[in-house]
Amino acid sequence: MTDNPPQGLTDSEAAQRLRRDGPNVLPSVSRKGLARIAWSALTQPMFLLLLATAALYALLGSLGDAGMLALSVLLVGGLSIYQEQRTERVLEALKELSSPRCTVVRQGRALHIASRELVRGDRLLVNEGDRLSADARIVEAVGLQVDESLRTGESMPQGKHANVEGEGGRLFAGSLVVRGDGVAEVTGTGAHTALGAIHLSISQLAPRASRLQEELRQLVGRVAWLAAFTCVVAATVFALREGSWTQGLLVGLTLAMSLIPEEFAVVWSVMLALGSWRLARSNVLTRQPQAIEALGTTTVLCVDKTGTLTHNRMALTALYDMEAECNPGAGEPAARFHRLLAGALRASSTGGVEPMDHAVRATAQAAGLAGRDAGWTPGPRRGIRDGMPYVVHWWQAPGEAGQTVAVKGAAEAVLGLCDAEPALMQRLWETADRWSAAGLRVLAVAEGHAAQAGDDAALPGGLRLAPLGLLGFMDPLRAEVPGAIEECRRAGVRVVMITGDAALTARAIAQQAGLIDGSEWQVMSGKALATMDDEALRRCVRDVQVFARVDPAQKLRIVRALQQQGDIVAMTGDGVNDAPALKAADIGVAMGLRGTDVAREAASLVLLDDNFASLVEAVRAGRRIFANLRKALGYLFAVHVPIVGVALIPVVMGGPVLLLPLHVVLLELLIDPACSLVFEAEPAPDDSMTVPPRPRDDALFSMASAARAFAMGALVFVGVALVQWGCRALGATHEELRTASLGSIVLGNLLLLVWFRGASVRLAHTNTVFNALLVGVCVVWGMLTAVPGVGALFGLPDTSSPWALWVVLPAGWSLWRLFAISKRH
Repeated sequence: MTDNPPQGLTDSEAAQRLRRDGPNVLPSVSRKGLARIAWSALTQPMFLLLLATAALYALLGSLGDAGMLALSVLLVGGLSIYQEQRTERVLEALKELSSPRCTVVRQGRALHIASRELVRGDRLLVNEGDRLSADARIVEAVGLQVDESLRTGESMPQGKHANVEGEGGRLFAGSLVVRGDGVAEVTGTGAHTALGAIHLSISQLAPRASRLQEELRQLVGRVAWLAAFTCVVAATVFALREGSWTQGLLVGLTLAMSLIPEEFAVVWSVMLALGSWRLARSNVLTRQPQAIEALGTTTVLCVDKTGTLTHNRMALTALYDMEAECNPGAGEPAARFHRLLAGALRASSTGGVEPMDHAVRATAQAAGLAGRDAGWTPGPRRGIRDGMPYVVHWWQAPGEAGQTVAVKGAAEAVLGLCDAEPALMQRLWETADRWSAAGLRVLAVAEGHAAQAGDDAALPGGLRLAPLGLLGFMDPLRAEVPGAIEECRRAGVRVVMITGDAALTARAIAQQAGLIDGSEWQVMSGKALATMDDEALRRCVRDVQVFARVDPAQKLRIVRALQQQGDIVAMTGDGVNDAPALKAADIGVAMGLRGTDVAREAASLVLLDDNFASLVEAVRAGRRIFANLRKALGYLFAVHVPIVGVALIPVVMGGPVLLLPLHVVLLELLIDPACSLVFEAEPAPDDSMTVPPRPRDDALFSMASAARAFAMGALVFVGVALVQWGCRALGATHEELRTASLGSIVLGNLLLLVWFRGASVRLAHTNTVFNALLVGVCVVWGMLTAVPGVGALFGLPDTSSPWALWVVLPAGWSLWRLFAISKRH
């Protein structure tokens, strides 16, 4: 932008203004506080039923039972509040991670900071693709055009200029830089921006539920209506049979507490929030919950080469000036290439951070070129545009008429602008092809002279350039990429490289990564793709592994062609023009380090480290999250079957009530952490990345899954019924029968937990949450049955008869053997 970059604020000034004005965040609805979470938890149907039951006990004079139920409200409510607070903390942390970033100048240094740290007076560097997060006054501008449609509704970009009055010299928060770059001084942050009032109004809108949330909501609604109907019928039947409407009401309330599936919503929110947090720890930020569901169905990963498969750390490793070549990266002297390096310097930005420009400056400095063009005056500069993959920079040499233009860019484009002897051009083309085949990024450098620059710094018509030579850059392949690609292949996920690099460069990197075996038909250029209609592209898109020298519009065509073939496509992108392809893909993945704000907004996921291996890890995590969510829902469905069955026994067969509301509370204290925390902590199965992706239409909880879960729950109920039969045969008292029934339900619950985890008991050692839950259950059950006075609080005898234990244990062993047999078959 300038040879005298701004100094900006000092660090102490910025910190002082941040304390004074607050962070640069827009007004929004505050996150849930403790009181709000507690109120939400205590108004759930389960807690209202508990309070109603406690009130009924109090009216009957059973103050001890009423007090225990009131205490249970605090216990169950406390657990729900803890889970909700943990979810809120995770979501808040994810919100911090997803905060947009910007580049400012402070104390003469360019810093990449979170936009929330912007303060008034900061010097903000704006570039094409940036979404502005503060109001600012333009200090410098080169071809700056801004889309302000979010604020004004005007779809056409507006030209912006430095040091002019009115809106033409100002930038506004929420605007998108669509062309050019510049420097601006921040004048307003947070609520004191043009976007502040707009954001406050839209932040009040309730978020839309996802497809899975709607499915769960409908399922909970249906079960709730079924529970209400069943409870009314059961209470009426029991009251008429036993002649006690009070006892009938208690039976109905117990049955209602057993049937209401309030854990479904807890499972969804906790598992997705913690799952998103786990993904963030793997350097993948989840912007849309639906992306987690879709990750497990992905069949094709379309990835960029630069920065994703490679390090995006360019080094200048080859120079060619049409007479000789050298490798400065290997220590070979570059002093004799002064003319080539000087031209490359003039075509590079003077203080930017573009990797190849940085490599050129470093090599030129090592060759002793620092300060050589001190007397030259920089003129207009034109960056890379669609169809013109080269940079044009005009200069005024001291004492010379006219202007000198330096051009640097893609070899085939720049050499096409040059005039030279055929033999010389032939050597240039051959060297460029040879370097590209070796995996180098090849740029050509040329220069020319004209009376003045063309419009918008373009080359005047008819101007032919003189070639100066070639630059070869190497961006090495990441060491972990070949293994990650092989892992994708085993998982049934196809990896396709889509790059703007030349075909020979792309082919070399693809061969190093193990994407292709060298066959010609596996690589297609954007030029060849442009000649194809959509039908022809659909026919060949399954076989092509590398698309080279493609533009953003062609990326969109590739994504749609793959989708029309039935593939579920995840697409990576980083630029403004990548947004349509990211939006069209089933899962858009934006680059976190080098991606633009627009790309991140269009994407479902953000790759924080731009690393392909992190994307593969996200696929693994997505499969794990979906599998564990399915296991948790199956467990929830199954575990309520024996509870409801035991609650219905006195209604159907007569006899004393065995399951009281307090017992349902005890079971809920086991079920809630089991379904939301144990399954969330379950590791990915060993074969998670060796099986094909699940079909797109594979339901989260199908009728077949419900039938299997019901069968497992019914099996536990049969075991509980056998325990009751054995206890009655041995002459157990009513309290002893209740203890044995409750103990067998708890044991069956644990067995269901192990079965739905999907492996033998030995796997318990891999899940510390399950181990902690198991220890807690054993301790609580021991206190209930062995500590005098504790069991009596829950309607259990002070000391259980030893034979009752011997009835429960064989029943548990028999159930476990049945589970093992069903698992094998």
